[in-house]
Amino acid sequence: MLQNLGYSPHEIKIYVALLKMGETNIADLSHQTQIPRSSVKELLEGMHARGLTNYYIKQGRHYWTAEYPERVAATLEERLAAFRAILPSLKEMQSDIKDKPHVRVYSGAPEMQLIMDDIIETKHHILALVSWDDWLESLGQEYLDSFIERRHSHFLKIRFITPRTDSAVRLKQKDEEELRRTRFLPSDIELRRTSNFIYGSKVAIISMNKKEPTGIVIEDPDVVHAMTIYFESLWLHSSEQ
Repeated sequence: MLQNLGYSPHEIKIYVALLKMGETNIADLSHQTQIPRSSVKELLEGMHARGLTNYYIKQGRHYWTAEYPERVAATLEERLAAFRAILPSLKEMQSDIKDKPHVRVYSGAPEMQLIMDDIIETKHHILALVSWDDWLESLGQEYLDSFIERRHSHFLKIRFITPRTDSAVRLKQKDEEELRRTRFLPSDIELRRTSNFIYGSKVAIISMNKKEPTGIVIEDPDVVHAMTIYFESLWLHSSEQ
């Protein structure tokens, strides 16, 4: 779809209308698309600059047409080739900041799934301090089963610390087949709606707040080192039963 190429819904609407109409003026195009004339004019000019539309002048009036789809495709390919040509230079610029910490913030349950996707894609074994019941409530059994299956298919092991609950005990029963080692927090340590994941050079700190789940992913070896010390201390004080 054109929207996947970065075009706005109004731009797509205008381009499709022009393809069907062949050629038209701004007034008729505005009527056809139900977009205000002032907006149509502004959009057409921007689309023209990006090679989506063309125009000619007849008796002092502008008549607009859609650029041929083949030509639009050729223009996109030319721009992609141009970008690839300067990619080495851009990567050199990036190397100047590669040692600085990177922080990304995510919000909402769907974006928590983006963090889980990143954990898989990083392809490192995982350390996790998780409030399992809160994860079940927020993301659902079906999604979490899918995550476990994807992790297993990439042979990613996980050491997992969670409060001892009935659902966590059931999870532990499948440890061996799901490449996991589960331990339970001491009963005097209460973990609520907060989870940490350590994987590769990254740490994810996630709040499963019922109104707005929020996650922060920090890419920094020093933070990973500090959080790993914290995790290993809890691991030693947690139990198998």
